[in-house]
Amino acid sequence: MQLIVAGFLGGAIALAVALALARKWQLGFVRPALAVALLSASVGVAVGLVAASVGLSGVIAAALVCGATLLLAGGLGAYRFYRDPERRPPDRDDVVVSPADGTVVYVHESRRRQLPIATKNGRRYRLDELTRTNFFTGDAVVIGISLNFLDVHVNRSPIAGTIAFQEKFPGDFGSLRDPASIFENERATLVIERPGIQVAVVLIASRLVRRIVTFLTAGDEVALGQRIGAIRFGSQVDLIIPARPDLKVVVRPGNHVVAGESALAFLGAAHVEGTPTKARTLSAVPLGTTAKLVNQGLDGEATNPVRPPRTGAP
Repeated sequence: MQLIVAGFLGGAIALAVALALARKWQLGFVRPALAVALLSASVGVAVGLVAASVGLSGVIAAALVCGATLLLAGGLGAYRFYRDPERRPPDRDDVVVSPADGTVVYVHESRRRQLPIATKNGRRYRLDELTRTNFFTGDAVVIGISLNFLDVHVNRSPIAGTIAFQEKFPGDFGSLRDPASIFENERATLVIERPGIQVAVVLIASRLVRRIVTFLTAGDEVALGQRIGAIRFGSQVDLIIPARPDLKVVVRPGNHVVAGESALAFLGAAHVEGTPTKARTLSAVPLGTTAKLVNQGLDGEATNPVRPPRTGAP
């Protein structure tokens, strides 16, 4: 009986520690709780058998259950963080795919190079403060994707083309919960172009990030969905697409997207029925109504989501 109580106590402590970390790193609640509970139950059985055979005290058994559970949970988290699965981009050339795994946190329209983002003191930001470049002089659409610790952190090219610009810019490492940090933190910007279109991918560091890596340099050719860089330990990736009449944005805040596979927008004719699911995502959102939908909280249900919004996602 003493060993059973010790096992429950060790598992409860491990669960409390794990959920505190999950909350800090914005990992949600349900999945971390289930994973740690299953690990602690398995570890508890193993420790109980060993403790009964060698005569360990309840305190030591509880400590072993707690420590082993947290160690296994950390290993599982590290595996999820460092994994780099292969991706299958849509077989079409009119699609702009997601450059990152994560949750869409905003879809903004930049008009006259101004962004509809302001700090508490009313400070407004320009598009070139996000990209640190002067490539985009007209209107544009900015899609922000937030990555948490458990997302794949390898970034992929949203279109096929040539790297026209690539540079890393030093900055702060503030929490991205503060809108100002989106513009002041360290970042790397890649501009990818092909005839008729030029997009920018901005890899933004966060409080936990201390390393942004890019795999390509200016002049390199890149395929749709090809690996272009990586960010470590949470962060954000923004995609900037120049505004054009035939641009159809098909994601909304709250959607979970997959790098190299999930469609964020279409160029030219709107996507048609029969396209593979990963290339369809949601019903098209016309460019002229994107900002209005965002400001209204995007009421209405999305159709054909790639994945449901993640519980506890930022």
